[in-house]
Parts: sequence; structure tokens; C-alpha cells
Amino acid sequence: MKSILKKTAICLLVFSMIITSGLAAPKKEVHAAQGTYGGRIWKSWVKLRKSKSKKSKVIRKISKGEPVQVHYTSGKWRKVTYKGKTGFVLKKYVYINTNAPELSGSQEEKGQTVAAFAQRFVGNPYVWGGTNLNSGADCSGFVGGVYRSFGYKLPRTSSDLRKAGRKVSYKNKQPGDLICYSGHVAMYIGNGKIVHASTRKTGIKISPRANYRKVVAVRRIVRE
Repeated sequence: MKSILKKTAICLLVFSMIITSGLAAPKKEVHAAQGTYGGRIWKSWVKLRKSKSKKSKVIRKISKGEPVQVHYTSGKWRKVTYKGKTGFVLKKYVYINTNAPELSGSQEEKGQTVAAFAQRFVGNPYVWGGTNLNSGADCSGFVGGVYRSFGYKLPRTSSDLRKAGRKVSYKNKQPGDLICYSGHVAMYIGNGKIVHASTRKTGIKISPRANYRKVVAVRRIVRE
């Protein structure tokens, strides 16, 4: 009897493993901008520090105009690599390269490229009426500036952006799509998140919920 029960248990375990392994893998999530991207120092003799503190050890000094590779922005700092040395520089001294990569692949892949590019500017300032991705932009100026880098010309105001591109449902939104609210606009980056020029206090940031307020329109800008 014990032998029969043991064999039955083994069969059930094997069957369970087969069923589990046959389940479809979850759809790959769209992550934040991957890898490094170009930047340039605009102030003379910026200090590259070991950590995010003005009291941290200085690794070396970087002169004005020197190119750096930017890893990410965190608070007041950008993590960068310069001539093989990696450390932190105050973000206000590093301009991000606005030369966008070429769009290729499917419409969804193009949108992912746009969304990843937009995230390079997280931490930069919000400026009402601004359109500059480095020195400051408002919500419509930000998404317009991002798409301008890819050769698209968008309407200037958040209300006019509700008619840009083509309409898609919120359910079918993809990275790169514009999420329009009353008096505001953001860009969807995947995984339920948006990147947007939010307020003077927060600047350009990523928010965890695209539907944090009532969505009035979703517009797809990238073309097939």
C-alpha cells in the first residue's frame, strides 16, 4: 500500500512540473533607460567625486566641454564615467546629449526607444513655458522636446496635444504614447509608469501610475 501511495505521489509531482513548465512566460516588461548615454560638462573644473556628497573624495577634475558617459541621475547628482573613472558630478554641471538614436523596428519598439530616451532627462528642471530638455521645460515642452529630437513636430500646448498623432485606448497604450490629462501631459514608459515634467519642485520625474489622475486621451505619435 505504501509503495502504491509513493508511486502515486511521484506521478503527481512529475505531472505538476510538466504543467508548470508549459505555462507561457510573462510578457517582458519595459524597463527604464538602459546603459549609458552621452553628456558634456559645461562648467570649468567640475569635481568627479567617489560618492554623492560634496565631502566625498575627489577622484579627478573635469574641464569644461569634456564629454562624459552618464549612467543615471539621482537627486542632485549624475553618475558618470570619464576617461575610465566612474563617480558622481553635480547634475547641474552635466548637459545630456539631445541627439536621439535612430528609430527602427516595429511601432512598439520605436515607442520604447523614445520612452528610454525621454528618461535620460529625469532630474532636470521644470520651467513654465520652457522647451529645453536640459535647462528646463514644462509638461508639453518636455514631450515636444523629446519628439523633436526624433524629427517630429508636435503642438505646443497640452490641450492641442490631445489631437496629435492618432488616438488609442488607454488599455492599448504603449511606451512612447502621450497620456493627456486636463491641463497636463506625460509620456508612458511601460509597466504602468509615466515620465513627465511635473512641477517646479520635482522637475522631470517618473511617476508609478499613469492613471494617477483622470486620463482624457492617449495619443500615439510614432509611425509604422
